Amino acid sequence: MRAEHVFRPMEGLSRVMPFPPTVSALGYLPVKTNWVQGEFDRIVFCFILKGEGRLYYGNREYAVQAPCVLAGWPGVYLEYGPKPEGASWEELYLDYSFELTPLFETWGISPAQHPAWPIASDHVVRRLADELIGYARDVEARGAPDRIDRICHRLLLESVLAQPAMPDTPYDAMLDQLRGRVMAQLYLAHDTKALAGECSMTEVTFRRYWKRRYGLPFKHDLINMRMQEACRLLVRTKLEVKEIATRVGFTDPHYFSHRFTTLIGTPATKYRNGFGS
Repeated sequence: MRAEHVFRPMEGLSRVMPFPPTVSALGYLPVKTNWVQGEFDRIVFCFILKGEGRLYYGNREYAVQAPCVLAGWPGVYLEYGPKPEGASWEELYLDYSFELTPLFETWGISPAQHPAWPIASDHVVRRLADELIGYARDVEARGAPDRIDRICHRLLLESVLAQPAMPDTPYDAMLDQLRGRVMAQLYLAHDTKALAGECSMTEVTFRRYWKRRYGLPFKHDLINMRMQEACRLLVRTKLEVKEIATRVGFTDPHYFSHRFTTLIGTPATKYRNGFGS
């Protein structure tokens, strides 16, 4: 093939993922047999390179078939591992700070919509994974952390680019704005009928488009948002549990404690003792 001179101006072109975030930790498990049960205080992306199993994310169940990515979001209970019993899979996982949640969501990565997705470019991801594992063996080397951050960013990019875009609806921008307001006002009792009216929808239409947009019914999405914020406040503040309960919309602190333990898998005080600084 004859070499050609190439020049392409890049300014003004849109980027799918414009800034590479800093990875907190990574790991490679060539033969993983155990199941993970619980929730994370961070964002975790598990690249399943070989094998199959199941993922239970909140109240949803997914078949896991390599190559694919599983995503764990802070404050959401999940279980995953290889199946059938006695089987194993090959896994590469990346950990990021929960504070990067808004960034990943702007990139279109949100387990509320897609906690698991297939990888189409298997050969590219495999090559990047091998390169990443090589640099991870000597993270003290000059420039190694920078290379690792960028390879992790590329891994996420390649996995997401192959996915078909969700079809746009006339309500998307309005729902995104509304969801942002709900997240900022978790202490309020949000009524779907009133919210639907703000969007000039019937309540049935509102519920349908909300689930289509975010992958969960409004009620379940709201409780996930409340628990995620509760986890953040437990880790980052010294507020009493009953005050946190009020801030995330629970008038009864005992009911909040019960729901927190049920959904997160551990009592609020134990969560704070385990993850608090």
